[in-house]
Amino acid sequence: LMRLARLQSAVAALTETHSVLLNLFLSFAKSVCAIVLLLHMTACLWVGIGLNSDTNWVYTTGSRDAGTLWIYLTACHWALTQFTGAYADPWGEHTLDEKCFNICVLFLGFLTATAFVSNITSLMTQISMVTNQQSSQLKTLSRYLKAQGISKRLADRLQRNAQHALQTKAAVAPETDIKALKLVSEPLLKELHFEMFQPLLKAHPFFRWLSDEDPAAMRQICHAAVSEITLFEADCLFCPFETSSNPSMLLLASGELTYHCEFDDGEQTTQVYPGDWFCEQFLWTQWIYQGLLTTKKDSKMLAVQAAKFMEIMETKKGKIVA
Repeated sequence: LMRLARLQSAVAALTETHSVLLNLFLSFAKSVCAIVLLLHMTACLWVGIGLNSDTNWVYTTGSRDAGTLWIYLTACHWALTQFTGAYADPWGEHTLDEKCFNICVLFLGFLTATAFVSNITSLMTQISMVTNQQSSQLKTLSRYLKAQGISKRLADRLQRNAQHALQTKAAVAPETDIKALKLVSEPLLKELHFEMFQPLLKAHPFFRWLSDEDPAAMRQICHAAVSEITLFEADCLFCPFETSSNPSMLLLASGELTYHCEFDDGEQTTQVYPGDWFCEQFLWTQWIYQGLLTTKKDSKMLAVQAAKFMEIMETKKGKIVA
């Protein structure tokens, strides 16, 4: 039982961190395991009843002399027939206690079989819906790229990126897709975003100081000014002398980036790791990108929108003393 409890915890952890499709397969596997366990327990009880008296099935069928394994397999065979409604003789009941137990198991088998079939049908339908939806979206993208005459190299990259994005979205749904969060009150949403974003923002000295001096301002920034960005391998975030349509300071949460910048007297390439930040200048002044930033592996980052940040800090003017 302890092992079963640990197995259930492990399955729950997988369910929380992996894709919808994997979760459906895990649900299917859990249903099958539950049926197998129930069959095993039923067979063990049937063996116990059979050994209770020399007039019960173990003795009347001659199974007693065939050995323990034969008795157990015969009981499993009998238990399986109860769940499928198949003919169970000559392993059926011969005494009153066997008759009563057989009736109870038949009733339990009927309920279990009905629930199992219903559950499997539902899971298979969900799996079909998920796979068909993703396949349909990828086919639509492929037709669009062909209609636009996009080169095969770029089309392959776009399709791989889209497929990866669909898998990532299935594994961890974005906040905008979680309808239940729209029912949560504004103060609780502020607390949620504060716990989500504040630990990474505190890697920067200013936000670490702001968290200590004015937690309310920090909560407002986390709630209104911070958003998440997901990038995939080989993506280009910005190029030299490019302007941003939504100027934001960026902080890397996971993954790895490569920043390349050219100067009059040479060039420099820097690796960006989780906890590093860049483009802070957008928070304090007008700025254009000076280098090339590309993803070395799949990455997730936080963006502090400059306009929202300045709007919040304007309301705190004179209230925060450095």
